[in-house]
Amino acid sequence: MKHTSKILLLLPTMIFLSACSLTGGGNDGGIFRSDDGGKTFASKDKAENNRTISGVDILSLAVNPQNGNEIYAGSKASGIFKSTDGGELWKQLGVSRLTPAKVYSLAIDPMNPNTLYAVAAIGKRGKIMKSTDTGETWKDTYSEPSDGSLVLSVALNPQKPSDIFAGTDQGQIIFSEDSGETWRSAYWTEGKAAVSKIVFDNANPDSAYFVLFEKGIIRTTDEGKNFEALSWKKDDRTFSFGSGLGGAVSFETDPMRGGWVYAGTSEGLLRSKDGGDNWEIVKTLSNPNELNIRSIAVNPQNSDEIICTVAQALYKSVDGGVNWLPVQFDTSRTLEVAEYNPQNPGQVFVGLNKR
Repeated sequence: MKHTSKILLLLPTMIFLSACSLTGGGNDGGIFRSDDGGKTFASKDKAENNRTISGVDILSLAVNPQNGNEIYAGSKASGIFKSTDGGELWKQLGVSRLTPAKVYSLAIDPMNPNTLYAVAAIGKRGKIMKSTDTGETWKDTYSEPSDGSLVLSVALNPQKPSDIFAGTDQGQIIFSEDSGETWRSAYWTEGKAAVSKIVFDNANPDSAYFVLFEKGIIRTTDEGKNFEALSWKKDDRTFSFGSGLGGAVSFETDPMRGGWVYAGTSEGLLRSKDGGDNWEIVKTLSNPNELNIRSIAVNPQNSDEIICTVAQALYKSVDGGVNWLPVQFDTSRTLEVAEYNPQNPGQVFVGLNKR
């Protein structure tokens, strides 16, 4: 692939502590933070009681939209961690009697950030847990009917956070309009495709997008009354399932531009400027046939700045995806999730996961 400008490779700063690590393996995981907009990163693995999270696999991250120093991290085997100082020190939260096996998704109420939701596997059953005191105590607000069935995703309407969508590995989308007190079934996906990610459009909150892991993307524009599968036309052929959008893994909306959305698919990074009706390829530096784009993040104060993570690399563009700066991580883990600090987007957090 030819590029018109020189791209420099910057190696991240790696910091590891010798203290006892929490559940996990190795010391190249946990959470990394950049203070220069994603050019360099440092490990932020110090935990309470002289422990570290350098061996913890991270599946989800959430940053308080009103206080960027408050961060929550959901793990594969160690429950939820919280930091109140930008990741300098982590505290393991007591979510339930049993430590959640996997915390797939986290969502903070943007209007009342004391309230947050966690999608987790507790025991062998998928649940949605809710806290109204910044994670100190939790209650079970939804549970799957049987063991082996999981909840994978949760998202709150940014302008009316009492309205919540969640998705399961059995292909069910559920909806609550009373902050999780009651739920109703909103949709069943074709072939029970797993609903792995849900994202609202910040500018058009009646619109939400649902990633059916490696199967497709569906959309609602009326907050769940109707759903439709999105498609992508390439070479006079239309793809919705099985190729193109059918290979979707990651998804993000532009916080400042309504209708601008990004999808990490089997064709690479795709962008739509009209809510998913039409798509264009945004060329990155990786081969989409070999490696998935695990996460996408858009600077909440600058729509031209985009980050995506692929395997052990983070790619950053400041010109809308024309040119990319590659940042390599010296790790065997995958860069699973990336999040900007919404108050200070020069700060970026990345969670690593062993696949």
